[in-house]
Amino acid sequence: MCNPLNGSIILYTLCIVQPLTGKTVYWTIFFVGIGILGALFWWREKKLRRNMQARIAAQRSRASLELHAFQSQMDPHFIFNSLNAIHSYILSASTEQASTYLTRFSRLMRFTLENSSKEWIPLEEELETLELYLQLEQLRFEGQFEYEIHTAPSLDMQMLVPPFIVQPYIQNAIWYRLLQKTPEQKGMIRIEIGQNEDEVFIRVEDNGVARQNMFHHHQQRTAGTRVAAERLHWMNARYHTHAAISTGHLFDPHHNKTGTYTLFHFPNVTTTSLPEEERIFK
Repeated sequence: MCNPLNGSIILYTLCIVQPLTGKTVYWTIFFVGIGILGALFWWREKKLRRNMQARIAAQRSRASLELHAFQSQMDPHFIFNSLNAIHSYILSASTEQASTYLTRFSRLMRFTLENSSKEWIPLEEELETLELYLQLEQLRFEGQFEYEIHTAPSLDMQMLVPPFIVQPYIQNAIWYRLLQKTPEQKGMIRIEIGQNEDEVFIRVEDNGVARQNMFHHHQQRTAGTRVAAERLHWMNARYHTHAAISTGHLFDPHHNKTGTYTLFHFPNVTTTSLPEEERIFK
């Protein structure tokens, strides 16, 4: 028991300070713990808010790209000119051909509307859509070009590919290269599809005018190809895939330019092996 009468003033002071020191340490630990918990809750809330903002931005980006892809497919000039060509067949009493092309046009529009919000569609459906488009463009331009589609014998037609990626590049080949050829020169588009364990390859070749300045201006900067490249980049971020598009010129044995090629690399995806989705997009 501390008693100033029985001891020195120093011992009495220690008796008072020790209890005070114990209480101070206790309250210090308490407030430090509260501060740490508060900082953790603040950090967690900030992280959740940041992830929410990223998800909202990703959803807006996806919606914008889907809209632009849909708009590029539903090109007003293409629709107007296709209907005009069909109308010409009707007026010329070619009712059977008019009916054939009208059926193809309606199927292409149906595919476009159905697939505008899809990320993956069967390869078989994508090839049918491309062929319908090529047939209608042949009609519009009165057979100024031919096309060929070749598939590997072992190709799985039910594998999945992203829609609206290949068509804008075919459109560029027709509008800005094949139609620049003289009337006596026949244009040709050749499409080859193959696969290995990891990838699906789609190669598009044309024998149109391959001038360097035209190649850069139209092949890389048109709205359709820009949207297609952005959609592919967005899907790579979403699914951790490595899809890519590469372009270049074709040359003859004398190193003269004879055309242009575009090579598409898609992941080998099926309905049972969809790539894992990045957490931020879920």
